[in-house]
Amino acid sequence: MRVVVKLGGSLMKNSSSIIDSLQEHFGRSNRGDSILVVPGGGIFADSIRTISDKCSIGDDAAHWMAILSMEQYAYYIIDKTGINSVENIIDIPCGVSVLLPYSMLRQNDRLPHSWNVTSDTIGAWIARETKSRFVKVTDVDGVIADDIIQKWMTARELSKMGITCIDSSLPGFLMENMMDCVVVNGMYPERVIDAVIGKNVIGTHIKGNI
Repeated sequence: MRVVVKLGGSLMKNSSSIIDSLQEHFGRSNRGDSILVVPGGGIFADSIRTISDKCSIGDDAAHWMAILSMEQYAYYIIDKTGINSVENIIDIPCGVSVLLPYSMLRQNDRLPHSWNVTSDTIGAWIARETKSRFVKVTDVDGVIADDIIQKWMTARELSKMGITCIDSSLPGFLMENMMDCVVVNGMYPERVIDAVIGKNVIGTHIKGNI
């Protein structure tokens, strides 16, 4: 089993319990499971947005500064949990590891440099490249439409919505690559475990191939 878990920066205070739960369940797996955590940008990326607004930073500079913010969050996670880290997606080890994304993305500069492409789409791209399932872990129960958490929806439906808990480029990427995604609330680590395993969980299951 190979799963990419995009861990949102909004869960910084909860990240230790999420990672500890993942390591407890999959860190000593004898089945060869590989769980790759892709960090969000969180408060680190927010600071780049503020600087960009005030100082008119170009798209290229803002993009790479935002990637470095993901790396900062990764080092925070490493410090709090002792999780193994990797700097490429070629030989992902068994167990649970967190990606230090900057060097790898500099060598594989395939995505647009835009604030529309955040760690959500980067995580999906990594899942595609590694032939992994994709789980987005955030601080809400899923995608809300008509004041209701949507259990199932298509990426096409998602693309027609306004602002959601997902970056605006992700629905198109899922459709283009016929990929699925599960959005789950990381404040409940047991839901993250179930989503990684592939169980139906409280959250939003997004279908990319419809």
